[in-house]
Amino acid sequence: MTPEELLGVTPALLAKSILHRRERLAEVIPEQLDARQDELVAAEPLARAAKEKRDGINAKVANLKRERSEAQNEARALFKRAGELRDKLQAAGGIKDPNPKWAKEKLDEKLQKLEQELETNAGNHKTEQKYIQEMKNLIRQHDDWVEKRSSSQEGLSEMDASFKQAKALLEKAQKAHDAILELATENEYFHTSYVEHEAHRRRADGRTKRLAEALDSSQRGIEHWQKIIDDGFDRLLSNATRVKEGGASSTVRNRKPSKTDATQTKGRQRKSKSKSKSKPEPRGEEE
Repeated sequence: MTPEELLGVTPALLAKSILHRRERLAEVIPEQLDARQDELVAAEPLARAAKEKRDGINAKVANLKRERSEAQNEARALFKRAGELRDKLQAAGGIKDPNPKWAKEKLDEKLQKLEQELETNAGNHKTEQKYIQEMKNLIRQHDDWVEKRSSSQEGLSEMDASFKQAKALLEKAQKAHDAILELATENEYFHTSYVEHEAHRRRADGRTKRLAEALDSSQRGIEHWQKIIDDGFDRLLSNATRVKEGGASSTVRNRKPSKTDATQTKGRQRKSKSKSKSKPEPRGEEE
């Protein structure tokens, strides 16, 4: 459109064009808004479910970490206590070996004798079962003797109990750690899923809000321009009419005088006064 054509556009035509544009937007936006709202409704539960699963795994991991830390701390304390008891027993005269070499040799001798009898004496499966049971009894009797010998030493039973409890706690800590590693992959999957669904929800929410604002703006624009068309354009053309009649434009009227303008005005005023003072007074006719 050329400048001449643009200047030839009447206010009525311009207002009707704007009104038509607003009406067209008001017709198109609702369909898009419904689509975005449906998208938002579908995205919200997916993002919420992914977040709940991720947070649930995070809670499990936090509990396992706490369990692992507590077990490790208790185990360290028990190991320290057992070490102190061992040092104390050694300082008091040493710790007796609850399973000395002679006892082991005596057990081995009895077991070898039973094995020899089992190999040399013919018998059925019941006889073999009898020899095997006797071997188990010998081993159990030896273990009971070793345990009794250990518990008879003052402080040794407490030391052994501390070591056993500490080892059990370390096993508990290891199980908690292994469970954390198993949950790590699952947690990564649900976190990635949540991030993707949440990003989709945010986009749908942003589009829905922008379309709702655009629809509201279009509806208000329709009311505004329809009112202008119905009431006429006199109020809008008041500035143009004033300029056409020779008045100052709104830009000139609203412009504040600058320092340069003020200085020039004062200079002109001083020059005017100076000229009026230097002008000679008219003389009368000579007599």
